[in-house]
Amino acid sequence: MTEIFIVSYFVALITTLVIKTPIIKGPWLFLLRAFFPNWKFFHAVGYVPHLYARSAVQLASGELQWADWVLIYPRRVRRLSHWVHNPDTNMGLAQQNMVDHFWADLHDLPEGADPRRLVSYKMIQRLTDQVLREHDMKFTHRQFELRMALDGPEGHLDTQVMMTSPAELAC
Repeated sequence: MTEIFIVSYFVALITTLVIKTPIIKGPWLFLLRAFFPNWKFFHAVGYVPHLYARSAVQLASGELQWADWVLIYPRRVRRLSHWVHNPDTNMGLAQQNMVDHFWADLHDLPEGADPRRLVSYKMIQRLTDQVLREHDMKFTHRQFELRMALDGPEGHLDTQVMMTSPAELAC
């Protein structure tokens, strides 16, 4: 009897990998997608999205003095006490899910379309402002970059920049 369940599981798994389902789009479904994880990272092993940001201060001469790029990786450290109450880690997972959705939105954008019109772009702007304020309270401008990173056992093997935002005034 157990063999039947195991075989059924693998048949169902292979079926879901082979059959391509249509992408469902709609305004109400788009607003509800924050509650559902982006499962696209299970479809292929390879490059994963990483969000980087940097801040700048405007000098008296009008030039911008940029800080170094900072990796925004919202995942948190896990502890045994988090089995009972874990809002901080849940927030980090939701923010990483937002980065994954942003990558998917950029990937699905038609050629030449402006990504600044995406809802996920605006959400990433706010996340960037929030994280940069935690690190440095005195910035006037910010910029973020979505990089696709290929990780290996010894660290990053390759990184490709998918999108760099224009330098914008911080909110």
